[in-house]
Amino acid sequence: MKIAIIIKILQLFEGCLTKEHCPLSEANKQVLRRHFEEVLNQGQLEVIDTIYTTDYVLDAPVQTDGSAQSQGQTLGRDGLKRRVTLFRTAFPDIHFALGAIVAEGDLVTVQYTYTGTHDGQFRELAPTGNKVSVMGILIATVINGQIASAVSVFDSGDMIRQLTAHKKPDQGGNLFHDAFELLQGLFR
Repeated sequence: MKIAIIIKILQLFEGCLTKEHCPLSEANKQVLRRHFEEVLNQGQLEVIDTIYTTDYVLDAPVQTDGSAQSQGQTLGRDGLKRRVTLFRTAFPDIHFALGAIVAEGDLVTVQYTYTGTHDGQFRELAPTGNKVSVMGILIATVINGQIASAVSVFDSGDMIRQLTAHKKPDQGGNLFHDAFELLQGLFR
């Protein structure tokens, strides 16, 4: 009985008495799961045309061209395809593990951790073979079953520190120059 009461309270906190009363929130969560699993983890770029609006906008630290700016936007489906390709080329084994997913109305918030091995070119930084693990949060607006906009927040400085840690001179370039080039966009 106590467990049932606790479950009801938790469901009320999410704005629902049962999942049946929250089909929109559950459907929106599923769209975000597809974003992470099919698009980001599997690289199925064709899914972008199904689950994103044509005028999709993403605000995130690393831009479509690979520059690291403190604020900036990836615009439209084609921009997102370029961004996904950038990350999947630089980190062929990239994987997003999902934590909490919370939805209310058309907003969905996802806690995630992405991991990957830097085996491909990432802007000015030649492959280092370094493994990265970065936590982040994505807040997305889902309208009529499609992601219309999102803000992704993660520590791009920590990602770059992981990428440039223990870089050897024979890996091309200069460690300090490469790190500076990647970080300078944060202060524009």
